[in-house]
Amino acid sequence: MNPMRWAVLALLTCLLAACAAGGPLVKPGRTTAGSDLSIEAGMEWTRMGGTREQLWTIDGPLLNSLYLIPTVREREFVFLGQRQTKRRPDGAFYHRGMRADELRDLIADGMRAIGAVNIETLNLRPVDFGGREGLRFEMTMDNEAGLKYRAMAAAFEHEKGLALALFYAPAEYYYPRDEAKVSAMLDTLRWK
Repeated sequence: MNPMRWAVLALLTCLLAACAAGGPLVKPGRTTAGSDLSIEAGMEWTRMGGTREQLWTIDGPLLNSLYLIPTVREREFVFLGQRQTKRRPDGAFYHRGMRADELRDLIADGMRAIGAVNIETLNLRPVDFGGREGLRFEMTMDNEAGLKYRAMAAAFEHEKGLALALFYAPAEYYYPRDEAKVSAMLDTLRWK
């Protein structure tokens, strides 16, 4: 198993433990997700993580997750944890000024790097996040065990790097149940 997959599994294990312990609740309304990223929560979530990244869930991380990263820095792996180096020049590393299609592909490549398979991206479109030009798109994918997921992503650049939000859930029940509310939430992402 590659080191990145171990890191993600370790994070998920910690997050599952925090979820079982009943992490802090996010009530509906405007809230911060880290230091300078804010979002209008349309429903109640359990929040795990700190200022660098947060995972919000309603029913548990494997059933529905909203992953919020306020800042992916230059040359950093899109889901944090690794940096681009001369010895590791290739991978899903963020670079300032990427086009919308490059950011979409970067996020999809990041999902592949952490174990998602059969990824297809859909409906790439520009979105204005409080005066900041960004993008939204959807994905279909499977986990390594074959469970089918759907996802939606939102991202925009700011002075410190890339703000990223990714919601994913099993395609059969949880994604359709929460799709409209989460989509509306993603449109409310703002950088202070």
